[in-house]
Amino acid sequence: MNRYIFCAFFLTAAAVCAAIDGTVINRSTGKPQPGVNITLVKPGQQGMQTIGTTVSDANGRFLFEKDQPGGGPQLLQATYDGVNYNKLMTPNIPTTNVELEIFESTKSPAIAHVAQHMLLFEPSASSIAITENVNIQNDSTTTYNNPAVGSLRFFLPPSANGQVQVRVQGPQGMPLPRAAERTGVEGIYKVDYPIKPGETQFEVDYALPAGSPFTYRGHVVEVKGMPSGPLRLVAPLGVTLSGKDLKAMGAEPKTQANIYTVTATGAFSVDIAGIGSLRGPEATQPDQSDSPQVTEGQPQIYRHMGWLLGLALAILAVGLVFLYMNSPVRAPYAK
Repeated sequence: MNRYIFCAFFLTAAAVCAAIDGTVINRSTGKPQPGVNITLVKPGQQGMQTIGTTVSDANGRFLFEKDQPGGGPQLLQATYDGVNYNKLMTPNIPTTNVELEIFESTKSPAIAHVAQHMLLFEPSASSIAITENVNIQNDSTTTYNNPAVGSLRFFLPPSANGQVQVRVQGPQGMPLPRAAERTGVEGIYKVDYPIKPGETQFEVDYALPAGSPFTYRGHVVEVKGMPSGPLRLVAPLGVTLSGKDLKAMGAEPKTQANIYTVTATGAFSVDIAGIGSLRGPEATQPDQSDSPQVTEGQPQIYRHMGWLLGLALAILAVGLVFLYMNSPVRAPYAK
């Protein structure tokens, strides 16, 4: 009976303090990958707290003997071929036989293509907010990573005074801030961010002082060697765009925003008139911090902590009674 009591108690304790183990899988080769550095971190309001580090063995296996108590998400971070790969470990997913995916890397941008490129103008009485959205699709099983060239290039008008915010969201990831770096060409900036298999979304935000009338002078910028489609301009209801470098494409049915295609291949100019925005009155300003907002929560097991503790205490009580009833010290008095 003792064996069953202690087995039950062990299983109860293991459910509360689980380890994390799994395999690093190289999706480019389809095989487990040895020698990959892996870090287990816990995101929080004060940043990332490192819980442990390890290296995948000859079979690609890794093990963290204990995770971080107290609930909330944890993050597995693998570094391979100069690229970081993350897997978010939320409290409701298994922590055994975890598959951590990595890919081989290439410096050739030809494996990816620009699936969508849009420039949104939102004029107000005092300024013109401009948002550039670029979605890059990588249908291969290789990551594009070339810091010297960058994964995105864009034009920033001189009147923006170098003030720009860039956010990037990789496949199955969260939007993260990224630095915009100057290139050797005046007004052209680049963003260094690996393009992993799947879709990566870039958002570039800046503002220009308003004027009436106002002429926006821009440039169609591409990463050389990366296939891309046309640049679309979006004007909210109440705003009109005009110019010889534009072709009207009609209105979007839901928002009634007007869509235009830039016909120029380099520099282009757009005359902007009117005031309007696609953001509703309840919209708030984007977070200006450089860290993603993370909220902590308790694991699912905490919902049942009451009866789990009761069960553990009951098991201990039964064990103590059983030991007492079979104690050799008590035997003479029991006769």
